[in-house]
Amino acid sequence: MKNIRNRLEKIAAFAAAAVLAIPAHAQITIEECMEMARNNYPQIRQLNLIEEAARYDIASVSKSWLPRLSISGKAAYQSDVVEMPFDIPGFSFDLPHDQYSLVGEISQTIWDGGTSGSQKKVYSAGAEVQKKQVEVSLYSINEKVESIYLDILLIDGQLQQNTILEESLERNARHTQACIDNGIAYKSDLDMIKVSMLNCEQQKEELAADRKAYMEMLEKLTGTSLEGQELTIPDENAGMALSGEICRPEIAMYDAQLLQNEAQTRQLDSKISPKFNLSIQGGIGRPGLNILENSFQPYYTAGIKMSWDIGALYTRKDEKRKLDARKRTIESDRETFLFNTGLNAMQLRIAIDKARGLLERDREIIALQESIREAGEEQYRNGTISMTDLMSRIDDEYKARVTESIHRIQLLMAVYDLKNCLGYAAGQQDR
Repeated sequence: MKNIRNRLEKIAAFAAAAVLAIPAHAQITIEECMEMARNNYPQIRQLNLIEEAARYDIASVSKSWLPRLSISGKAAYQSDVVEMPFDIPGFSFDLPHDQYSLVGEISQTIWDGGTSGSQKKVYSAGAEVQKKQVEVSLYSINEKVESIYLDILLIDGQLQQNTILEESLERNARHTQACIDNGIAYKSDLDMIKVSMLNCEQQKEELAADRKAYMEMLEKLTGTSLEGQELTIPDENAGMALSGEICRPEIAMYDAQLLQNEAQTRQLDSKISPKFNLSIQGGIGRPGLNILENSFQPYYTAGIKMSWDIGALYTRKDEKRKLDARKRTIESDRETFLFNTGLNAMQLRIAIDKARGLLERDREIIALQESIREAGEEQYRNGTISMTDLMSRIDDEYKARVTESIHRIQLLMAVYDLKNCLGYAAGQQDR
């Protein structure tokens, strides 16, 4: 008995020291853990990379409006040249068979039919879709944090009930020892209590080991040390204030996909639009623009060039139908997601109401079991019931408390499942 008591006192002292080591202000909420886990997840770096790639693509498109300079040269030998069919007195016409030219050209786009503008919108919309897809992937981290965080709170609740059981067993052990000393109880009664105390101690050690493992997992997810941090118990009534509006990142992703589809549709118009360029050429060659002069001559030309590729008309109808089919697919996926999410939210609200009802009954049962246990302790001291009956009552009270602790965490899980389902986890609706 003394050894058991010493071991229990050491465990209690250790737990008390741990509590004293935690500052009163060192608290952390489940929402803060979700946010830290999101920022710590390696995939979040893709958001900046996507923006960076989009800036490069858009910058490249903008450069299509810069003047273009090209230089070309040619040296050729012709087997035949233009000759006069008759002679003109005092005039000779002799074109060389070897000809040379060096030409520089500057061209400036005047109107590109909206090609660059539509391409920028396509690149921007595509980047937005990729970012929203990453956000959808990051949102799934909330469920992992929720599971681990609430599992830790469940263990804390079981440790708390374990402590209450421990105190009850110690109190009854002292009373039983006193009865043995007075010759009104058997040593086997005390042995029964010792067995329960050992089981209680063993369970506490298992729970402490499990809690340590879960804390390490939470630290790994959040990327920060949680030593000295007290996990705040969430408000079980938080789900009551939630509206039915769905703010999941999937909705933003579908919206971004529709905008991308719209930008690609508008791009089809730019493909069939004419394009105008201003061109200035300058060069030197033999012969020059005046082919009658058999010598190197400088020259220049300036003008406006129009190009109109009507080949895009051949595929325009099929491309529009393809984009229209894609739009209907996105809208169908969005509608299906909203339907399934709404149905899931309805089931979770039912689960929340059920858990609240169970908690109310649990508290009534605990109050009754506590009263039954107290009466049993008095009856045992008066010798009207056996130690087996008393231990049964103590065990019933402990089970009732553990059940209440489990139902309380189940309620919190249902509340946060609902928040995750609707998109209210860690302030997602503000993004």
